[in-house]
Amino acid sequence: MLSLLVGCADAPLNESARLERQDSLAAVQIKARLLEAPDLAGSAIDVDLEGDRAILRGFVETSEQRKRAEAIARDHSKVKAVDNKITVK
Repeated sequence: MLSLLVGCADAPLNESARLERQDSLAAVQIKARLLEAPDLAGSAIDVDLEGDRAILRGFVETSEQRKRAEAIARDHSKVKAVDNKITVK
């Protein structure tokens, strides 16, 4: 059984898996920028990427925070469009 696990660890990644990891990295980078923004630090915002589209979900206190989160996501080099599903409480 151990040899099967070791063998799988050395298997090369296919292109779609490689792209998925890149998207995850970009999502993490956007999330980090959201957390660094003083006006958004306490907000619960999730970031997903589908291709070059960022999808934002979660809750903020004001419409200005919602717009700010979208602007931060849009500023990332891998993002061409933002689907802002953030709810203002």
